[in-house]
Amino acid sequence: MIHKLKKFSKKIGHGLKQEYKETKEIPTHIKNKEYKKAFHQIGDIGKMTFLSVLWILPGGGIVSATLLKVSHKFRPSAFQKKRGERKKWKKNSIKHKGEIESKR
Repeated sequence: MIHKLKKFSKKIGHGLKQEYKETKEIPTHIKNKEYKKAFHQIGDIGKMTFLSVLWILPGGGIVSATLLKVSHKFRPSAFQKKRGERKKWKKNSIKHKGEIESKR
C-alpha cells in the first residue's frame, strides 16, 4: 500500500512539474504565433483550477476522483495517459504477477 502511495505521489509531482514547464512556455508560444499550443495550455490551467477548487469543497475529494475516473477530459494534458502507456502497463503487470508466483 505504501509503495502504491509513493508511486502515485511521484506521478502527481512529475505531472505538476510538467504543467509548470508548459505554463512557463505560454509567452514563447504567443510570441512565435503558436496560438493553438498556448490555448491548450490555458485550458489545462483552467482544468487544474477547477479540480483544485472542487477538491477544497467538503466531499470534493471523492467527487473529483470520481469525475477523473469517469471522464478523462477533465485531466490536464500532463496527467493524461499516452496511447501506448496502457498496453505497456498491462505487460508489466503480467510480468510482475509471474515473478511473484515464481518466488513463492
